[in-house]
Order: sequence, then C-alpha cells, then structure tokens
Amino acid sequence: MEPQTDQERAIAQAVDERFRQDPTISYASVVPDVAASLAFLMSPAESKFLVRYAQWRSDHPETPGL
Repeated sequence: MEPQTDQERAIAQAVDERFRQDPTISYASVVPDVAASLAFLMSPAESKFLVRYAQWRSDHPETPGL
C-alpha cells in the first residue's frame, strides 16, 4: 500500500513508527495516536487512508533488515 501524497507519506511514516515502538499494538489503537500526533488536520480522504494503512500495516508487519 503506497502513499500518494506528502500527507499520506507523513501518515504512513507515523503509523510505521508507532508499530515499530510496539509491534503488538492493535491498529485501532494506532489510529487515534497517529491522528493526534500529526502536524496537520486530515481531510476525510486522509483519515480514510490512515485507517486503511494502519489496518494494512497490522496485517503486513515490517520485516527488520529487509
């Protein structure tokens, strides 16, 4: 799942960092954490991207060293 805009990239980076901090966290917990940490207000499309990306990252954890 690839971000398409600068805002989506910032969201993806924040989600990835949150999962690195706690790989066992649920995506539902990541969403409000990330939303509160962003330096911009999300549009409805960006909010939808946050939810979809957090769920996708939960289902596809990063593999260290790859």
